Amino acid sequence: MRRLNLKTVFLIVLVLCFAILISTHVYLSNNLSNDFKIAKLINNTKSISKRNTNKYSLFQWAKGGRPWFMSNGTLRPKIGNHLYSQLALYPEESDDDRIVNQLMFIPDDYDKIKESGIVKKILVTNGFKSWQARGRDVFLKDNCPVDTCSISTDFKDFSTADAVFFTSSSIVPRRKNITNQIWIYYLLESPLNSKNLGAINHVINLVATYRHDSDIVTPYEKFVQYNDDNIFKTRKNYAKGKTKKVAWFVSNCRSKNERLQFALQLKRHIEVDIFGRCGPLSCPRSKAKQCFHLINREYKFYLSFENSNCEEYITEKFFLNGLMNDVIPIVMGAKQIDYKRVAPYHSYIHASDFSSPKHLAKFLLLLDNNDTLYNSYFEWKQTGEFINTHFWCRVCALLHSNRNNKVYANLGQWWRRPGICGYATNTNSSSKPITYGYLLIH
Repeated sequence: MRRLNLKTVFLIVLVLCFAILISTHVYLSNNLSNDFKIAKLINNTKSISKRNTNKYSLFQWAKGGRPWFMSNGTLRPKIGNHLYSQLALYPEESDDDRIVNQLMFIPDDYDKIKESGIVKKILVTNGFKSWQARGRDVFLKDNCPVDTCSISTDFKDFSTADAVFFTSSSIVPRRKNITNQIWIYYLLESPLNSKNLGAINHVINLVATYRHDSDIVTPYEKFVQYNDDNIFKTRKNYAKGKTKKVAWFVSNCRSKNERLQFALQLKRHIEVDIFGRCGPLSCPRSKAKQCFHLINREYKFYLSFENSNCEEYITEKFFLNGLMNDVIPIVMGAKQIDYKRVAPYHSYIHASDFSSPKHLAKFLLLLDNNDTLYNSYFEWKQTGEFINTHFWCRVCALLHSNRNNKVYANLGQWWRRPGICGYATNTNSSSKPITYGYLLIH
């Protein structure tokens, strides 16, 4: 075997040094980038009290009282007042969810409609049995501003109904000669977990889903802030007495976004207690109240991970399991912009803000060791409330608006447009494929 000459040895050493230099640069860049992100998050946290969250400014709640759908609310829409009859109700008219507008809408001639005794008939098909809404009871009981509607489950009323509801359990028939009837499609599952709607074309007039571009937005919860800067807030240390870090209740261990793999990687760097089928701990659903009492008492963070990474798909995992308890929700699922649209300001931590579970854990440990920073994530409490969005009240209001005459040409294309699902959790990109392979090496 020939000896290597000095020139060859020099070249090998030079290549090795260059490789080490590049690796060191990449390592330092990644860590400095993540440290910069954490520093930015800390600065945002420190300045939380100086920021104002968005308020509903359409009505002066402070002057006229809170609206009827809020606690102690007395303000109701007035017949003949164009402020209420001309509100934006449909996605073509406004880019927000329009829930408040729909709850405050009333036609200018509604007194005449009431006097006529004419009631809009709504037929509900398969999938609404559990709602137990029948007749006019739900409209009168909820004290809807527009209450002249009635719900039927008798398919014999199909030809005479003013509106017909279909769900994923329904068979949508061909539309024949009933041109003045409103057909509404209701869907709450994500596109990844719902059937193909490609065959439902040129028949549906309105859609009711969780997405803000639906005609009837149907969120799992909705937070409305009080329009009063002088609200008295009680001080509370939400970190007091808590000795454990992260908790998670989960039963689906094979979700499409690999949330379990992410949680297991997070567990390498911070304490994560997993309850349910996917972990060693148990707390049965039959004892949900006791389970969340345990979470409130002992844990600082909760994994509010959705089973699908789809736009705007934000469920009770975030609202009920997270925000409505005394923990900071760590979210995975929809994009940052979607959570910002529906959540109180500075009330959660998004997993995609961090390049890996390791860097997320680093930030959580920082909050764990600083009660001031930790408590800043609860300053939104007492500034507003989660409201009843009164689904049937809004349906009845829209049926009396006489504004909508559209038909969805391709419902499947609207529901499953390219890029709506499947982006990676650890990036803010909107269309990258789901893969955590490179996360697992950190």
